[in-house]
Amino acid sequence: MIDETVILLSQLEDCSGHRLAKYIPGHLEFNTDIDIYFRKPLQQVFSKVIAYDFTKRMIEIGVKGVNEEVIGLVRREHPKYVLWLSATYEILESTFDIIREEGSIVVGWFFDDEYRFAHYSKWWVPHLDYCVTFDVEALPKYKALGARVIPELCCEGIPIERDWSNIEEKYDVSFVGWRDKAQREQYINEIKKRNIPVHLFGRGWEGGYVSTEEMIDIFKTSKINLNFSMKGSGIVGIQGRITFVCLAGGFLLTEYATDIERYFEIGKEIACFKNAEEMIEKITYYLNHDEERRAIAQAGWKRATNEYTPFHMLSRVFDEIEKDLATGDRKTYPQKLKMPIWVRNSPSQYYFQWGKAFLEEGYDGLGKDAIALSLSYNPYNIAARYYNIIGSAPAFMRPPLCKLYLPFRVAGKLCTKVLIKLLGWADSIPYLRNLKQRTSKELHYS
Repeated sequence: MIDETVILLSQLEDCSGHRLAKYIPGHLEFNTDIDIYFRKPLQQVFSKVIAYDFTKRMIEIGVKGVNEEVIGLVRREHPKYVLWLSATYEILESTFDIIREEGSIVVGWFFDDEYRFAHYSKWWVPHLDYCVTFDVEALPKYKALGARVIPELCCEGIPIERDWSNIEEKYDVSFVGWRDKAQREQYINEIKKRNIPVHLFGRGWEGGYVSTEEMIDIFKTSKINLNFSMKGSGIVGIQGRITFVCLAGGFLLTEYATDIERYFEIGKEIACFKNAEEMIEKITYYLNHDEERRAIAQAGWKRATNEYTPFHMLSRVFDEIEKDLATGDRKTYPQKLKMPIWVRNSPSQYYFQWGKAFLEEGYDGLGKDAIALSLSYNPYNIAARYYNIIGSAPAFMRPPLCKLYLPFRVAGKLCTKVLIKLLGWADSIPYLRNLKQRTSKELHYS
């Protein structure tokens, strides 16, 4: 155990039931048990763990308040580490800079770098001491920016004890996960075409939402647990569901993802497929070979229990950081990057959504702070400019002004679609393409 204090910055609770959620779609929802995967394992690694729920506090005190509160917490507790589980833009770059000036080491933990690195993760590098990524292919990209980066396998799940002499099997084939990707449904439809019984759980499926305890029961009582590796934008990556199934003692049949063999032995600890035809072949084979299937499940369980629990994951990361710090080579921080307008527009829109929510619900001060922050990232954000005017208007004028925003928003979306088509057309004309490239290079902010 490391005899030090660590502050964990993350969303800890689901706030989707709050009245502000309708203004900020997706940002208040939460379905990951940070308590199990990070807070409790951190308590096994560090002598003192302080968990700070930035989303819950943002609802109460706003963006500016959260960042001031985090800085105050660091100044009171003097943690050795501040571990930030990156989500969106709740914490400001300047806040991390101040925390480092206070002497704490900031560790940024990044998810889905397979498709988020270019537009999100890379821009935080100059403000962090260490970066953790689940994407092996992102390593050279981080290092090219001068980052101290640590690769790790996403280890989700709870290790359980199993009596392998008495295995209960309630389901032939099961899948737990959101029905939010067409690729998943295509695979499932192929199974249904063969009249293979498949049980589906999660948002959008007939089985509906299941709790962590219910998931574990499904994993350990399914003959075959499916996992699909598509993460988004057509990109395949290793999912945390892999260790979750194995830690529960379930047999895992997963879509192949690059480097998965570094962590589990294919055919002996897990099984993989690369297309629908191979998936059907593997399902049929393992449903008819009980002993081999159970032996693979047991081997995968042993490997995961010994190496891939959340505790092992966090221990490896901080062991590596501690070793690096022991060398005494603090290295120079990477230079700050010039952020193009198309990147700055993302945080601008994020803060605008919060500002709009606060203003429409009557939290004037919090709304004005968020709108000002939105405009600091993108002064050309017309919607934020409009709500900046609303925030300065008398209270009785705000409801009708807010209603006027709806057609304004529809028109804005239409203009965006037209602009995208025009830009695509411009790429076909050499002069316009070169002009577009020159203009994009000039639209940077330091």
